[in-house]
Amino acid sequence: MSVILDAARSVIASRWVARRVTTPDRLRPLDFAPFEAALATISGTDAERVSSLVEGADIASLATALDSGSLSARDLLLHHLARVRALDDRLRSILELNPRALDEARKSDERRAAGAARGPLDGIPLTVKDNIATAAPMHTTGGTFSLADHVADADAAVVAAVRAAGAVVLGTNNLSELAGAVSTTPGVSAVGGQTVNPHGPDVTPGGSSSGTAVAVAAGLTVVGIGTETSGSLLAPASFNGVVAMKPTHGLVPGAGIMPLVATQDDAGPVARTVADAAALLEAMTGGALRVEIVGSGPLPGSRVGVLRAEVLRQRSALEDTTDNGALLDRAARALEALGATCVEVEVADAKTAGAVEKDLVAVVLGGLSHETMAAVAAAGGPASVVELQRLGLADPERRIPRGQSFVSLAAVRRTTAEAHAAAAAALAERTRQLLGEAFEHSGADVLLSLSNVHSAFYASAGHPAVTVPLGLRSSGMPVGATLIGRRGADAEVLRWAGALEAATGARVSPRL
Repeated sequence: MSVILDAARSVIASRWVARRVTTPDRLRPLDFAPFEAALATISGTDAERVSSLVEGADIASLATALDSGSLSARDLLLHHLARVRALDDRLRSILELNPRALDEARKSDERRAAGAARGPLDGIPLTVKDNIATAAPMHTTGGTFSLADHVADADAAVVAAVRAAGAVVLGTNNLSELAGAVSTTPGVSAVGGQTVNPHGPDVTPGGSSSGTAVAVAAGLTVVGIGTETSGSLLAPASFNGVVAMKPTHGLVPGAGIMPLVATQDDAGPVARTVADAAALLEAMTGGALRVEIVGSGPLPGSRVGVLRAEVLRQRSALEDTTDNGALLDRAARALEALGATCVEVEVADAKTAGAVEKDLVAVVLGGLSHETMAAVAAAGGPASVVELQRLGLADPERRIPRGQSFVSLAAVRRTTAEAHAAAAAALAERTRQLLGEAFEHSGADVLLSLSNVHSAFYASAGHPAVTVPLGLRSSGMPVGATLIGRRGADAEVLRWAGALEAATGARVSPRL
């Protein structure tokens, strides 16, 4: 059996899950110097007033407070910066603070005072996963040592879009290094250290958008932007008890995002509510997508395809999945109570699923070799996985704190860029066929799964998927229900997610 096949289960089933370990620290500390004077002006009474307006509030409520003058964008930013300072040495979700964030907040307040607010996102703090370019003076590192000092020429298209909507970029998020393509340990990078789940150090943070999910769950930001190749948004969101969406492939512009597998890489929103995720996604698309969440949901006659057999088959040595059936039933019953008809359907039997997962491992390894390394080299880093491997081994404690098992796998493979592209295209075609058949045979409007059980399918096929908090497992670990839509049905799957969220009310905030 090849080394890739030997690695398939650990990479796909356990790539996003880790036991508690000692936490590697950041390469450089967070710099609060640009904010110290402003933070020092906050009195205890004022901090309590702002907290009463901010904590637990969604974007719509915050926008109302900003419009009324009871809250300023400056207040909102400083509240979150204070939480970062108080909590993130422990959580390591933030990789770098934006030194110009106060100026961005001031400009938002000026626009609002002039009656020129740009919409509900104007003045809202957000964070950005650090494989998404943010212009100088910030760094864009992918979490990897060789790019620790890299400064992008310009914002990624998605960052430019949310800035145009008035959002305040608070900072960048830690991540599984190079979007999970270095180590199989989730949430660790040479630049950012080990991200820690706010629900407890024994709970995996998931990956690779680890820092984004942790920061949102812990209230260090209102919303965040992550990326997903396969499971990198939905897994950490599920494990941290927040909402995330991988949109239809190509809906969000990908320019300026460090690639892993471009045929299935997408940026997506991370939020505490579906409505907030929808608002952020609208801004990320430059307004191309419009979603109405309030009052929407499935109607009598709607059908949900429940992926029971595959969810029940899920096994992990590091995560107790024995309650998968009960959790899936909880979500299905909630949708049935709203008038939907639930029918069982299967995307793939065990043999087919195993083949798809094996193919995905090969595609991701090829993506690391031919797509990620091209981007790393263009940014001034090593040009090949072999060079990346050697760089790590030269100072492993500092440069590869959790090893580089995925890099090592890629380094021993020999594949051409053309063969990689063909394999990625074949995987996309195969998974689109399998999902298409599941929708057709069941007549379903959406498919229901858990967490990232079906990421090898929806992500490779480019279908939209949303995870919604479903409460806690019997082990105490957060878990999310996942809704998979047809390609292009992003607004519809968000409305279903909003209905499920309203019906369950199952999000559990971490105790910090």
